[in-house]
Amino acid sequence: MPPGPRACPAFFGRLLKTGIPTNIVTYSSLFKCLCDMKRTDEALDVLLHRMSDDLANVISYSVILKSFCDNGRSQLALDLLQMMAKKGADHSPGVVSYNLVIDGLFKEGEVSKACDLFHEMIRQGVVPDEVTYSYIINALCKAGAMDKAELIVRQMVHNGVQPHNRIYNTLIHGYLTLGQLKEAFRLLKVMRSQGVMPNVVTCNSVMDYFCKNGRIKEAEEIFYSMTVNDRKPSIVSYSTMVHGYAIEGSLVDMIDLCELMARDGVVPDLHCFCILISAYAKYGMMDVAMLFFEDMLKQG
Repeated sequence: MPPGPRACPAFFGRLLKTGIPTNIVTYSSLFKCLCDMKRTDEALDVLLHRMSDDLANVISYSVILKSFCDNGRSQLALDLLQMMAKKGADHSPGVVSYNLVIDGLFKEGEVSKACDLFHEMIRQGVVPDEVTYSYIINALCKAGAMDKAELIVRQMVHNGVQPHNRIYNTLIHGYLTLGQLKEAFRLLKVMRSQGVMPNVVTCNSVMDYFCKNGRIKEAEEIFYSMTVNDRKPSIVSYSTMVHGYAIEGSLVDMIDLCELMARDGVVPDLHCFCILISAYAKYGMMDVAMLFFEDMLKQG
């Protein structure tokens, strides 16, 4: 029986003492084991001080980079990435390594450092991919810097990377969050002109905007057009419409939509149940609210 995760480092130590040759697969298994146990510092020590430079590769570094980022230690990941770049061609970080650290920095709110690293990777001759661009664009949209986000999209296209749904959805959501419906619809036209069709996520964003701004009929048009265009509404789509009806006080429409959900085999999630219970409680219909509460418990 192979050693368990906690026995792995000790087992590796005994293996080294036997003189049996080790290879990159052996080390990669050790690094993964240590990182899974949140002993990333030990993995880094082995990589830097017990593993020969000719054996270490970018994959070994990436395991440790990811572990640092996953555990909120992106500054250490950034330091390691910069160390890799200084070691020369054999250890130069690629786009995957940069993506790991950029994403980690953004998640920790280090927007300036992440953007600096993005520009640094370009200076180092590493070509960003769609994942890299999506991280940058998402951060800019969250900050409301839509002009800068669109500038990055233009740079992305210039570099031969075609934006897909995820990029456009992020931009559209950004404009809708700022209440700039005209700009959101402009992007919808751009999407279609480039052969990128709006998906369920796109529709949900626009529906959510309409529902929150008292334009329930326009939200309905989008919702019911989804099935015509072979875009099956998701639980998020249904929850968005249920919330819109709840805001309007349209309880009959809300029940009709719940029946449609049942016919389509879409099971309400916790969020959807909470909207229903809250809506009926608000209008003093506690008996109906309790029925939904009991149904929620039955659904697990």
